[in-house]
Amino acid sequence: MQSIYDLFATNPKAETEEGLVLDYGAFGRITIRRAGGANKAFARALEAKLRPYRRQMQAGTLDEAVAERLLAEVYAETVLLGWDGIRDRDGQDIAFTPGAAAQLLTDLPELFRDIQEQAQKAANFRAAELAETAKN
Repeated sequence: MQSIYDLFATNPKAETEEGLVLDYGAFGRITIRRAGGANKAFARALEAKLRPYRRQMQAGTLDEAVAERLLAEVYAETVLLGWDGIRDRDGQDIAFTPGAAAQLLTDLPELFRDIQEQAQKAANFRAAELAETAKN
């Protein structure tokens, strides 16, 4: 018999330390933490980055490009754990650093959207799902 915990319990270690690997096939793999949940660093960093822009946000005058850049920086610092096989346009490996990650997310907004979607899905970090994946 299944429990409600099987449906909603997440693995805090996966959310904050071990992460989840997003496999983009021949294009590489990116390991992410959860954006939220047990990853409290995400909320703290987001608040700190946006604090200087609070008035602009309230007035609806914050430039969208600035907002996207700030969010990319927060993801690079608190959600992305690392990557493997990620290359630039010339096929050269890109070393993982928060700066390089922020630049990649800014350069490739569709990749950033996919990472955001995956990092926000509690289901990706559910203890039961992770246990099932580990069995396979």
